[in-house]
Amino acid sequence: MTKLLLLIAASVRTRLRWASRHIYSWLILAPIVVGLGFATVARLAEQFDPRTLRPFVLLSLAAVFNLSLIGISLSRATAELYHVRRPESQFESLPIAHATHLHAALIVRLARTAIVALVVLAVISRFGAGLDEGLRIVRPLALFVLLTALAEMLAALNWIHWGHERERIIALGAAVTVLSTALLAALMLMNILGFSRPRNDVLWLALSIAPSAMLYLLIRMSHERWRASDVEYANRLQRGGRAGVLLIRAMTSRLGSIVRAQVARDLQLTLRGFSSAVYLACALAVLWPAALITVLTSDLLPLATAGTGWLDATWLPVVMSIKIACSLAIVSMSALLPVLLGYELPHFWLERAAGTTGLAMWQAKVWYARFVSMPAPLVVFAAGLLTGKSPMFYALPLLAECLWMWWLVSSIIGALSFEIPARPGLGVILVVMVGLTAGVLTAMAWPVGLLVYVQAMHSLTDRGRARARYYLTMGED
Repeated sequence: MTKLLLLIAASVRTRLRWASRHIYSWLILAPIVVGLGFATVARLAEQFDPRTLRPFVLLSLAAVFNLSLIGISLSRATAELYHVRRPESQFESLPIAHATHLHAALIVRLARTAIVALVVLAVISRFGAGLDEGLRIVRPLALFVLLTALAEMLAALNWIHWGHERERIIALGAAVTVLSTALLAALMLMNILGFSRPRNDVLWLALSIAPSAMLYLLIRMSHERWRASDVEYANRLQRGGRAGVLLIRAMTSRLGSIVRAQVARDLQLTLRGFSSAVYLACALAVLWPAALITVLTSDLLPLATAGTGWLDATWLPVVMSIKIACSLAIVSMSALLPVLLGYELPHFWLERAAGTTGLAMWQAKVWYARFVSMPAPLVVFAAGLLTGKSPMFYALPLLAECLWMWWLVSSIIGALSFEIPARPGLGVILVVMVGLTAGVLTAMAWPVGLLVYVQAMHSLTDRGRARARYYLTMGED
């Protein structure tokens, strides 16, 4: 118990040390970003109540949300388990049992998940549910936190072990277990909304003890068996293939030598999966075209009439849905940039040693955002066109609009790359909000995008270069 308390105290001290050096991020910037997001949810709550959805649809959405939480926390949970690039890595040389490391990581994961659960509860309350029955929601909320935290740790353990050993049976079993846990956690969210309430305490006891105990035992045995062999692998990156290297060279061949080297390195890190956010971004980028195909093939949107002209076609519901899906896919991929910067920030001394300038660093991040999101408009456009619902006479203008939207949104997100490099989570929220705003405005009227691009890039170029030079000089400080 003493060793466990020492590990927790060291983790708390590390976070307090960070907070003392980044007062602006958590005291001023965080409330602004969270406040804007909460205001958007409050506005949406005036028009939509999730309880009007069918239970199956609501369960599916809740399960997808829970799987997204598991996916986006995969890298962080791995760092907590194996102390990857963290001060706690010094404890690896001390005589501390594997179970103590596991319990310390579990406590940290439960604390982080509890914060997410409180945010979810606040969002649900804006839709007219969640806080109206007092203590009734405490039990499902606590179960949601426990199941989600355990699922995140199980996924992190098996993610590293899969990369190390490639054992397919174990990976398949872990995937099924995580999916089942996500469905059970989704039931807890539905319970908070007023669905699927168990009527007796025996069932609640079974839902509380049995799955959580089995998950804990599975995590405990896996961690005890794999930690010694996987801890070294957790600190290494997988290597990309030669095809990826050739593609990167072709994409960056016309850039300057310094910018080309940085963009090539960033793209190689992305191909190697430097963070679980890469997998989540790719999953979201695939989800939007799939959702678009579902919407267009279900006849929910009115089709173009025979007398629709070229100028009017841009506002057809089918065309607008394709452009909105395109904007969502572009933002999903471009949002990797803040995560990448947070990963690279401790290693900026390499750029200083190589004589890199702030302008070159900023330009490299702008081009990275463009390259990493380049397939999004093409995939979404092809998905919308193959359904046969989009008017064929507007195919080329629609492709031009999608490509213009890609250039605009990815450029603006890249230009904002050095606004919050030390806080990737807040950086993702910032670029998503700004990118979606620019994308929706451009989807409604593409000439507006021209004004946005000229004004934004003109003002952000000098600021981005100055911010890049500052972080190049100061590092994480």
